[in-house]
Amino acid sequence: MQIWTSSLTLAEVYKRRGAGTGAQLPAQHDQDLDAFFEQEFIIEVQVDHDIATRARGLLREHTPPLRNPMDAVHLATALANNLDELHTFDGNNLLPLDGQLARADGVPLQIREPPPPIIAQQQDFFPPPIAPTEPPAAAVGPAVLPDGGPEPEALQPS
Repeated sequence: MQIWTSSLTLAEVYKRRGAGTGAQLPAQHDQDLDAFFEQEFIIEVQVDHDIATRARGLLREHTPPLRNPMDAVHLATALANNLDELHTFDGNNLLPLDGQLARADGVPLQIREPPPPIIAQQQDFFPPPIAPTEPPAAAVGPAVLPDGGPEPEALQPS
C-alpha cells in the first residue's frame, strides 16, 4: 500500500486538527513530521503548474461544495495521478464530489473518510501533552504520569 499526498500537506500540518487560532504545534515536531513523510510508502507529489491550474478550474466548476483552494490542490493531485481514493476529514467540502469527477484515465475518483484503523486505535500524530504529576516528597526516580506510566524521554535529536 502507498499513501500519496501533495507537498502542500507539509505546509498544512502546523496545528492540531480542529484546534483554533494560536494552537500551533511546537516547532520541534517538524522533524518528526518530516521523518514521517520520508517513509518509503509515502509518495509526495509536487504542486506544479498543471496541478495548480487544474485546482483553480475545479474551484470554478464545483463551488459549492468545493470552496477551499488547498482541498482543490489535493483533489487535482489525486485526479492527475489516477489515485483510487481520496481520503478526507473535510466532509462538506469534498465528500459531495465522491464519484463525480473523472481521473486522468477516465475512472471516477472515490472520495471518502479514512477507514477505521485495523490494528490499533487511530491517534493524532502529535497528541496533546500530558502534564506529569508531582512525585511524592520522599520519592526517588522519574516522575509518574497520570496514567501510571513513567515520564517519557523528551524528543531530542541524538
